[in-house]
Formats: sequence, structure tokens, C-alpha cells
Amino acid sequence: MKVLLKIATIWILLFWHLVSMAQTEATMKLDTNTILVGDQTELELRFSCPSNFEVNWPVFADTLIREIEIIKKTAKETVPSEDKTQTLYLQRLTITSFDSGYYAIPPISFQYRKPGDSSWYRTETEPVLLGVNTVPVNLQGEIKDIKPPEHAPFTFREALPYILILLGAGLVTFLVIWYLRKRKKAEPIFRMASKPQLPPHQIALDALQTLRLKKLWQNGNIKEYHTELTDIIRDYLQSKFRMQAHEYTSEEIMEAVQQTAVNAQAQEKLRQTLSLADMVKFAKMQPLPLEHDTSLNNAVDFVKETMHLGMNGHAKTEDNAMHQGDMEKKEPDYEQAEITSPIEKDTEAGKEVKDV
Repeated sequence: MKVLLKIATIWILLFWHLVSMAQTEATMKLDTNTILVGDQTELELRFSCPSNFEVNWPVFADTLIREIEIIKKTAKETVPSEDKTQTLYLQRLTITSFDSGYYAIPPISFQYRKPGDSSWYRTETEPVLLGVNTVPVNLQGEIKDIKPPEHAPFTFREALPYILILLGAGLVTFLVIWYLRKRKKAEPIFRMASKPQLPPHQIALDALQTLRLKKLWQNGNIKEYHTELTDIIRDYLQSKFRMQAHEYTSEEIMEAVQQTAVNAQAQEKLRQTLSLADMVKFAKMQPLPLEHDTSLNNAVDFVKETMHLGMNGHAKTEDNAMHQGDMEKKEPDYEQAEITSPIEKDTEAGKEVKDV
């Protein structure tokens, strides 16, 4: 009974192997079986198997056999069948031979593995025969002279290097002449384009928006937040109202702003921002989260409510409005017409009385 069971098992395995072999097919075909010495022909390799099989494609060197060389290899192509159950793999080799004779191209082996099976199986192609013939020579014919070499036409590719040399020489000559003229006139070789300067209110608003996005006080950097906030305001006052705001205290700034045409509401917003910053920097106050945003919003409102004022903080007239754009492009001149704080005025007045 056991013997019969073993025989049945062997027959089943043999039958399954034959069925698997029937599902795979390997072929090798030449475009032409006869070529002249040095001519080329294509060798097509095909292997068909079920789509779920794993295929190990053969790797080719520079030759198939010693007498047959591989000139070019195409990439392996994969062509599934219409029902996606079978897959055709193919590759084309361009081959040649420089020795006359008949050469048998040996079978090409393809390896494949079935799903769930760790064993590799192999299928081979049939060998093919390639005939390589020499050029026929008529030894009885008339001896002819060797043909002279043919003259190829002069192409643009050949003329391109000379054209580029001429263009390069012309460009170098032009640059030398241009440089000598510039040097003779004592002119700079390259002129740097001046970048237009933004108006003070635009610089201040951009800086305040950048400060808001930094989220300094949200990360615990409260003193840095208020220090940078007041620095932005001082820069704006220095550029817009031409006062030395960085050298003033908060009270001196407010007294100087009161001399301008800034409305009372804007002055109060500026005072709140400066006062809160002083409490944070000098008294180590910890404001509420809402107070941080309110302080920055007050600064934004102050800039927007004073941006329409003319230089020195006075309302624009027709004359200074015409020249406002030109004046904003220049660097602030703190030595002329600057707003001085009341403390400085008292100091100067006392000096005059003493001189008298």
C-alpha cells in the first residue's frame, strides 16, 4: 500500500512539472541566418510564463561565443497577455562576426520560480545557426585602380568651432575697448543700481508685523519682545519726526511728540506702549497676554495715524507735500530742524542766562 502511495505521489509531481513546463516557452530567433563578414543582425529572445512566476533573466557579456560579438542590447520588455495570466519577456541583441564560417549559437537558459516554491526551474531555447560569408572576389576579372577618397561636404558642425572663436575674439576686443574708454574718462566700470528706500511708516509696519510673527512673548521672551517693540517705534520717530528718539527717555519722547500735530488719541496709544515696556524692562513686570498684543496694536495704530503727517510731525502743506517723496529718500539730518526735548530746551535756556 505504501509503495502504491509513493508511486502515485511521484506521478502527481511529474504531471505537475509537465503542466508547469507547458506553461513556459523560450525561443531564440535570428532576423537572418546568413550575413557578410562585419554585417549585423538581430537576435530576438522570448520567454513566456505565468504572470505570477519570478523570472531570472540571463545576463550577457560582450560575446555570445568567441566568434560572435554583441554590439548592442535593448532593455528587457514585459508584455502581459490580455487576460493578465501570462507574461511575455523579450530582448533583442544586435550581433556581428568578423570570421567567416558557420557558428552555432548555443541554447539560452531562462530560470523561473513558482509562487510558494523555493526551487528554481530552467527552460532553454533551441540552438540556432549563423552563417558568416566573405565578400566574393572575382580573381579572373580586370584589375581596377583603388578609388580615391570621397570628399565629404563641409558641415555646420565643422564650422562651428571657427565661428565661436571669431565671436569670442570680437567680444574680447569690444570689452578691451570699452574698458579703456571707461578708464580714460575715470568712470566706474560697474554702476550699482540704488535701491529705492521705503517710507518710514512702511518700514515700521513691516517690522511690527515681523515682530508679531516671531512670537517672542509666547515663548517667554517678554523683555526682548518689548525692547524690540520700542526700538521699532524709536526708529520710526527718528525717521519720521527727525528726533533723536534713541537718546530720549519715554517721557522725553512723549513731551517731544506733544509739540507735533499728532492727535491726542495717537499720543495716548504711544504712551501706553512705552509705559508698559518700561515696566517690563525696569520693574520686571509680567503683563497679561492681552496686554502684549494690545501694546503692539497700539504701536501699529500710532504709525497709521501719523503716517499722513509731514516732516517734523506737522501737517502737510502743499509745498512740503510736493517734496515729501524726495525728502523721505534722504538720510535724516539730525543737526537741522530736529525736535528737541523740553529737558534739552531748559538746559540751553539756563546756559544762555548764565552767559548773560
